[in-house]
Amino acid sequence: MLNKILLVFAFLAISSETFAHGTGYRRSELESVPLEFFYSTGEIMSYCEFKIYSPSDDKFAYQSGRTDENGRVSFIPNVSGLWRAVVNDGQGHQCTAEIEINKNNPAKNDQAVEIANIKEKNFTSYEILMRAFFGVSIIFNIFLFFRLRSKNAH
Repeated sequence: MLNKILLVFAFLAISSETFAHGTGYRRSELESVPLEFFYSTGEIMSYCEFKIYSPSDDKFAYQSGRTDENGRVSFIPNVSGLWRAVVNDGQGHQCTAEIEINKNNPAKNDQAVEIANIKEKNFTSYEILMRAFFGVSIIFNIFLFFRLRSKNAH
């Protein structure tokens, strides 16, 4: 009986090690493309949502997450072409960076990142003024509607 119990424990000990797996890491030797995102005021876009789009799939993000404390994002491209990084702060500010990656000639990649076509979509003072005007107009129309409704009720 004791032999059977020891045999069961031995089997369990061996099988748990046999079927278990661990984790690990290593430093990648692959070249990444680092980007920094900021507002036109120079303030850093910390912890903002980002999505990276591959030239081979413009609908589904190749990578997504949040910028770090310093507004930085890094990705490792797997194909040549025009890559797109979109950072959105969720408050109306969005920045899109387009980076041309040439896997055949990596020397051009550094230059491509430096001359990346970075477009920042901020609300201009005209857009802010139009939004304010629209908001006041809505409030005025609601007030006018209830006023006319109360006059017609008498």
